[in-house]
Amino acid sequence: MKLRTSLVLDHPLNQTIGLDLKKLFLMFELYAHFVYDFTEYVCKLFIALQDEDLKAVIYGNLTDEMGLDSLGGASWEMQHGELYRQFILSLRRTDQYKATGLDGHINSIEAISKGIANRFYLSHAAIISEGNDLQSFAAFSTIECWVCDLYSFWKRSLQNMGESHKDLDIRTIDLHCICDVEHSAALDQLMCVKLKSADANALHQIKKGIIRGMTASEQLFADIHKEIIA
Repeated sequence: MKLRTSLVLDHPLNQTIGLDLKKLFLMFELYAHFVYDFTEYVCKLFIALQDEDLKAVIYGNLTDEMGLDSLGGASWEMQHGELYRQFILSLRRTDQYKATGLDGHINSIEAISKGIANRFYLSHAAIISEGNDLQSFAAFSTIECWVCDLYSFWKRSLQNMGESHKDLDIRTIDLHCICDVEHSAALDQLMCVKLKSADANALHQIKKGIIRGMTASEQLFADIHKEIIA
């Protein structure tokens, strides 16, 4: 289970972007469409699941992604994809970003980001299409487990911007440093319950989902890393 997280946190990508602001900014741009398309993926997973226990946990993820407040009302400003878009826009306005020259290549970078995200979500769509709830749920768990730690790393990396850091809209980073701890814990707690009662086939499906989900996550970061070092 710990390997799900370390596979991403120890990825060469994070060593590459650590102290290089241009590479860090490019990584944020290339990661963008993964975030923009994530709510749609969670929605498709929620619809596909038949197990009510699994469905209930995913529903919690989905409502957070959609930006629902404590009273049940949806707020577009708090939708996770929109929060990330606001972060990117604030990043592009900084002098450090402008000095990199990336603003002259935004259209081509966005096209690459869309391709990277599409490959990732096609991998998960293939898992969902097989119709096994435990496999699909286990694959999803391999995303939520690394988000909070990764966003914490990004927040520390952004401190290298100095005074310009205060001009960033980092609500998306602060939010994910908190909420995904809860999401990951809820997913793992339920998966442990399912493991205790799993027969041989169910256990195989859970393991298969974890492996396939880890592979998709590693490929996501490998694709981003490849573009950054090109």
